[in-house]
Amino acid sequence: MTAWRRQASEWLAAALQLVFPSHCPACGAAVDIPDAWCVDCLRELWRPRRLDLTERNMAHVRRCQVLTDYSGPVRLLLHGLKFQRRRANAAPLAWLAGLADEAELAGLWDNDTLAVPVPVSAGRLAERGYNQVTLIFAGWCRRQGIPWQEDCLSRRRATLPQWELDRRQRAENIKDAFVVNAPETVRGHSVLLVDDIVTTGRTFEECAAALREAGATAVSCLALAN
Repeated sequence: MTAWRRQASEWLAAALQLVFPSHCPACGAAVDIPDAWCVDCLRELWRPRRLDLTERNMAHVRRCQVLTDYSGPVRLLLHGLKFQRRRANAAPLAWLAGLADEAELAGLWDNDTLAVPVPVSAGRLAERGYNQVTLIFAGWCRRQGIPWQEDCLSRRRATLPQWELDRRQRAENIKDAFVVNAPETVRGHSVLLVDDIVTTGRTFEECAAALREAGATAVSCLALAN
């Protein structure tokens, strides 16, 4: 983008902000940045933390990090994005994910890491028109310099939504559900596997097992919510 186009774009954004001010998606308070959350809500929402891999039997995962809780406004936005085709809900969730910095996520990726989203089934992708994980995380990964590999991983078969099932059913539902489409893409690389939600960790573990079998040197995981 040339300098004058960038400046014109900034002027237009500023003008639109004056006419149509942005509001926090959680409480409705005015905010200065489109799709941003207000300081008070962030104080309640922002809870980056590392999950216990042993507790979740995630043997193929090096590390698993989450950024916030799957509750309140985050839960409502994700539900609308995934099940009601409210694509606009992705923007405030992507803004929230974009707060994650290298200090909080130190060691999660390195110079040879590829970013791989947990895939949705072909049927859900056709119905929804997008993978919500891509809308939330692709921009952030690219800003970190982590190459985004959209079609690296796919589902062998459709699965039930994990949130509908108990722990045993989740393990059975997702077992051997994923395949690496081009093993040469991941062979010799570490992988940052990203998803919108992690609960028991079964989805991450099954994806990581497939990636390690394909030759990935290590798999770390990042989810928006838990």
